[in-house]
Amino acid sequence: MKVTNLYSPLVAALIGAVCLPAIAADLAEGTVISAANLDQVRNATFEGHTIGSMLTEKMEWRIRNNGWKITLARSKKVPLDQNWVKASKANEGKTKINDATCKVDGWKAGAPFPTIDMKDAEAAKKIIWNLSLGSLVGDVSSVPHFTQVLVDGKSGIHAELVAEFTRFNMKGRLTGSSSMIGDDDESARQLLFFKAPSEVKGIGTYTMMYDSTKVPDVWAYVPAVRRTRRLSGGAWMDPVGSSDQLQDDLDGFNARPCWYPGYKLLGKRWVLAAANSRLDVWNTKASATAEKYPTLDQSAPYWNLNNGFEPREVYMVEVATPSQHPYSKKVLYVETEYPRVHYVEAYNRKGEFWKFMELHSYVNTKAGDIRTVAIDVIDFQRNHATISLIDVSTWRTNFDAKPSDVSLTRLESAGR
Repeated sequence: MKVTNLYSPLVAALIGAVCLPAIAADLAEGTVISAANLDQVRNATFEGHTIGSMLTEKMEWRIRNNGWKITLARSKKVPLDQNWVKASKANEGKTKINDATCKVDGWKAGAPFPTIDMKDAEAAKKIIWNLSLGSLVGDVSSVPHFTQVLVDGKSGIHAELVAEFTRFNMKGRLTGSSSMIGDDDESARQLLFFKAPSEVKGIGTYTMMYDSTKVPDVWAYVPAVRRTRRLSGGAWMDPVGSSDQLQDDLDGFNARPCWYPGYKLLGKRWVLAAANSRLDVWNTKASATAEKYPTLDQSAPYWNLNNGFEPREVYMVEVATPSQHPYSKKVLYVETEYPRVHYVEAYNRKGEFWKFMELHSYVNTKAGDIRTVAIDVIDFQRNHATISLIDVSTWRTNFDAKPSDVSLTRLESAGR
């Protein structure tokens, strides 16, 4: 009897161990998640996270109802520019949001708020200021060749535009002898113009952005009349050409934080995102669609992008918009390791889900910048999408340039 009592707990433990199910291994890299297998893999893990926990509500909806497929990729450590890291660390405890001037006092370069305290009442706003001032895009960045593919959800591609984009930062510079060029007011300059097809060739905009409450000065050039006209102060909320993307949707967020009336931090979570994208998104030498756009799905709705999606931790920030804005709110999914948007959800003035944006990124370790390789902006109410695909081979960052290279004169000469 004593022997039985002595060994019963051990026997019970052994029996229990035998009866326990084996611990399931992670899904293999390269596993494709689709509507066909989502229910089977939803509770499976990848790098320790369940698949279901890494899909937002709208991501899961796209997989189930919109033909989106996600290929699992192992997460990679993103090497950050050490000049940026140093400048960001130097801001610790020395910067403060000044709502009255629409500035961050004490900031010169890098992320103004390198540490985010989730309990801080200004946490959401600080995340957005990090995006606005501290994104790793380089002091000057030129994309001489990118395409905007316009897609109808039923019939497929109906237009392929080719454009050029350049941005020159006047403040927050990490190269050279000073973090600022020019006066204290101007923050950056942007130049965007179309190169093809012929009916849009030369049409473009030149934008001057300011480190203040002032909205950007925007000029548009129209080759047909050889005229440059200044646009209204609300141009930052307008569409980019005939696309589904607004000016302030570029890279997910392209606005001065003070232009929005409020921010709310919804939390922190893991998502599957294309943080280390394939680079072969646009083969400029090919003519057939499948060869020209290797990552673009060839089946309806024709706008889904194939890539490797890895686990990334993000902040979820809800952005309230001004009353004249087309959106009532945006929800941004922002990388926690560095200022970068992976996904955006946009809602119309009735509060209804309207657009979904996904950004595929690439880390250019040589120049220290993090580049957007592809942006998919899907308008579900129009059943239409705009997909921007970059010819990465022509992209240049931190090359020898001066402010006059990004100017109204440059816009006018490009349009002729």
